[in-house]
Amino acid sequence: MTFAGRCLGVLWFALAAGAAWAQTDAALGLQILSDRSGGNCVVCHTVPGAAGPASDFGPPLSGVGGRYSADQLRQWVTDARQMKPDTLMPPFGTTQDTHIANRAAPLLSTEQIRQVVAALQTLR
Repeated sequence: MTFAGRCLGVLWFALAAGAAWAQTDAALGLQILSDRSGGNCVVCHTVPGAAGPASDFGPPLSGVGGRYSADQLRQWVTDARQMKPDTLMPPFGTTQDTHIANRAAPLLSTEQIRQVVAALQTLR
């Protein structure tokens, strides 16, 4: 096999592994979206593909991946108050300016938020 052929093979493998990684992140994010001890997004939003009851308290999340960039989605999940100051959505990635007793850490880690954003990006 030529050097170029080996490089193309390595590139194809890397792209395939990257696609599988993204699918894994999205699948994990979908679990967090419907996990009652995690994001629990289904308590307020209808989330296509997520287990749990459908809710209409918050807006449905279908199509959200086409309306917002990854950075915007990350901001909504981390602290929606930065996007919409009068929101009732809790901040999942910060404890800053919250008044919850004994909250030592954000509800979701940076890694979990990344996975949730990956799942939200699939909702087009």
